Amino acid sequence: MAEKKFFLTAAIDFGTTYSGYAFQLTSDYEPKDPTKKILCPQSWNEGTTKLTSMKTPTCLLLDRNKDIDSFGYVAEDKYAELCMDGDNKSWYFFRRFKMELHDTKGLKKTTMLTDETGKQLQALTVFSKSIECLTQHLFQMLADQKINVNKSAIKWVLTVPAIWDDTAKGFMKKAAKWAGIPKENLTIALEPEAASLFCQYLPVERFNMGGKSGFGDAKPGTTYMILDLGGGTADITVHEKISTGKLKEVHRASGGPWGGTAVDGAFIQLLSQTVGGPVFKAFMNDHRYDYIELMREFEMVKRNVSADTKDLVKIKLPVSLNETCIAMVKKDFLTLVKQAKKDKQISFAGDKSKFDPEVIRNLFRKVTDKIVAHMKKILDDTPQGKKVSLILMVGGFSESAFVQDVIKKEFHEKKGRKVLIPRDAGICVVQGAVVYGKQPGNIASRILKVTYGAKLSLPFNPKIHDKKKKYDCDGTERCADIFGEFIHADTEVQADQVLNETYHTVRPYQGDTTLVIYTSNQNRTNYVDESGCTKLGELVVKIPNPSEEIRDIAVEYIFGDTELHVRAFEAKDKIPCKASLKLLA
Repeated sequence: MAEKKFFLTAAIDFGTTYSGYAFQLTSDYEPKDPTKKILCPQSWNEGTTKLTSMKTPTCLLLDRNKDIDSFGYVAEDKYAELCMDGDNKSWYFFRRFKMELHDTKGLKKTTMLTDETGKQLQALTVFSKSIECLTQHLFQMLADQKINVNKSAIKWVLTVPAIWDDTAKGFMKKAAKWAGIPKENLTIALEPEAASLFCQYLPVERFNMGGKSGFGDAKPGTTYMILDLGGGTADITVHEKISTGKLKEVHRASGGPWGGTAVDGAFIQLLSQTVGGPVFKAFMNDHRYDYIELMREFEMVKRNVSADTKDLVKIKLPVSLNETCIAMVKKDFLTLVKQAKKDKQISFAGDKSKFDPEVIRNLFRKVTDKIVAHMKKILDDTPQGKKVSLILMVGGFSESAFVQDVIKKEFHEKKGRKVLIPRDAGICVVQGAVVYGKQPGNIASRILKVTYGAKLSLPFNPKIHDKKKKYDCDGTERCADIFGEFIHADTEVQADQVLNETYHTVRPYQGDTTLVIYTSNQNRTNYVDESGCTKLGELVVKIPNPSEEIRDIAVEYIFGDTELHVRAFEAKDKIPCKASLKLLA
């Protein structure tokens, strides 16, 4: 069956802090250099501070009827104005909610998110409406260029962190479907992989560091680390280049919540410690516009402070913060700074505060120390890590001068590993996702992060089974809740690698069977209720022509893609069965 030809490929990078998209017309695609004519919108800079960004803040504003009002900078500004007028209580404003998927324990269709005013809304609704806003912006941009196309003529690619589990990926696919993206047109791309593919084609002049050679000049056999630093997470993967344009994962994706928002959190904590938690919380709630402006200004500071910055860092603190201090504790901000013994770190000139650059650097170190420690663990303690000769930094947080300085010092100057940072590192992922949409086969293999198994009930064996798990089934002793492992973590799987497992019906004329699939992050798991074992979803198989006899059902688990796929058939006569893996409870 011939592959469907799409009018264009569009990628959506749904980030914790910022989101955006990129696209490429099929007529502009060149296999030898698929990065040519990948377009990103230039019209996101709509905030009052005019931050230079090819993305927009991940902020969603819904009206009292829960309908979309705006997204991004426009949503931020409008919500701030609503707060100034006291009209925000009946509106819904969500920001930086992607991190809710970092820990997916208990994630369901019914999972709720809490907005800035304390009101709750279904998480799938919030995510789907945000994706819808991005697609609407794309269609408006195309319409402005006299290009008319419907969603079914587009190959859609949605990026997710490589450290996310299958449950989070399934959640995002469901959100995309709710946003109107046809399921059959959607591909999931892993963020560091997308960036890695994109950088294969960049010439040397597109990197901020790296001497006379570009990333594409790396020879087959080169092992390198992709350090994808976003707003919410640090996503770290090790790849090996095996042939021109082809890559394989040699160390599974890992990382943690060590993105740019963690530095924001440290800055907020610093101010809270200075004026008191209740005071700063009141400022955030009662002067939303000023708080947003303060954090936008701090975003510029984050980008420009380096390891060598000597000058005091100027940050304009809102007058309303000082007013809140006076109103609540009868002391102005300057007095509270002295009282907190921070007057040597924070000084004032006119309406601007001046921070000792070391204070700002310390905010970063709370995050970069964790990133460096994790990188060292991989590079120093694993066979694959010891082979790494090059580190590729991508993601918006990689654009921070301080973060770049830390990584270069730790791994280039001390260890002699080459550090490459592409210009516009923050949009490498979304541009690379467009490349992945055209060339998914260029990721030759991946390493499984977890062990997969099915919940089984087997004849009870007193020598190996826990007697607490024993139960009676029509006069036969059986053992419940067995974790039937079918593939182990750290296994390398090729693209479209098939694993065959056979299961059995348990009663005559059985028309369907449901297998509950689990994952485990432990080296050995016996039962599905053990620590580290998590329900992934339910595999429902429809059995053709049910009969009195017990039937063998062959299930094919297909690995090597960014998602787990399944097929099933009746083993004896090879009759295909309808099979679906439902990831959300």
